[in-house]
Amino acid sequence: MKLRKILAFFGIDNPLEISEMKSGHINRTYLVSCESGAKFVLQSLNREVFCCPSIVMENISAVEKAFKRNKPMRVRVPHYLKASSENYAEADGEIWRLYEYAAPVPRQSVPADVNYLTGFSFGTFIKTVSSKEVVLRPAIDRFHDFGRYFSMLMTLGSGSHNSVITELLSSVKETLSHVFTETLPKRNVHSDAKPDNVVIGECCTVIDLDTAMEGYAALDYGDMIRSVCKGAEPDMSAVTAVTKGFADGLDGVLSSDEIGSLYYGILWVTGELAMRYFIDSISEKGYFKGKTPAECLDRANTLLSQLNSFIACENEIKEVIHRAFGLI
Repeated sequence: MKLRKILAFFGIDNPLEISEMKSGHINRTYLVSCESGAKFVLQSLNREVFCCPSIVMENISAVEKAFKRNKPMRVRVPHYLKASSENYAEADGEIWRLYEYAAPVPRQSVPADVNYLTGFSFGTFIKTVSSKEVVLRPAIDRFHDFGRYFSMLMTLGSGSHNSVITELLSSVKETLSHVFTETLPKRNVHSDAKPDNVVIGECCTVIDLDTAMEGYAALDYGDMIRSVCKGAEPDMSAVTAVTKGFADGLDGVLSSDEIGSLYYGILWVTGELAMRYFIDSISEKGYFKGKTPAECLDRANTLLSQLNSFIACENEIKEVIHRAFGLI
């Protein structure tokens, strides 16, 4: 079905322009411009990744209602338009949704404390959706499951990786099993807390809500830290800014055990993502859209180097966390 007909389901009859946005890994995404000056994002959900799109959209609706109810001052989420009674439309077997476009701030106007604002935005997100009234169902079954990815990698590529890689990931897996026990609280989190998923502005917008579901706050923290540390060594100024913002946004929501787990969230998400890229370099059915096996292998090796650097800086990172959360 033509995109203009899909837009009509959401009450957009005469779009001025429709252009594809190619920055995402998962969904097909288009920017829709209207004569009024309004802009929207039109997306088709990847059903290979999200096998139950209705659950994804129910979760997004719950998140949007929580933000509307709690009204955090400096952070928002996009508004999703309705198609009839739902916040999505089905056409030719595809699930489509349309939400308000959050324009990025011009480069010269980007605040110097962008890392702080990233941490603050995701901390505020968790605080806003932490109420027991907000029930989020699993959008992807066993999405953050370190043991599952480890088993998959060993099964698919047991002969493709040297013993050093296997020993490293096995050691991290064992460490995580002692930290993330059944007694550690889970809460509603974003589950894809990258800086790219915050549109920085006077009021920051947290986007890409597809993976919002119950999980560990440490994994959102770990994803942010992994993402802002690009070099061979962790950028401690970025780590400090993100951590301080995260603590301020959470405003006392986390328990002491959850705070103690934050460093290990970095190891979890970095190791997990490395394994997912290794798996995609071997498997014919990949998760990361548009990535060749060679690109996936290169990315996996980079992430393993990053994982080693985080392990080497354990004490330094833990001190940053303790200071930001007022423990020292």
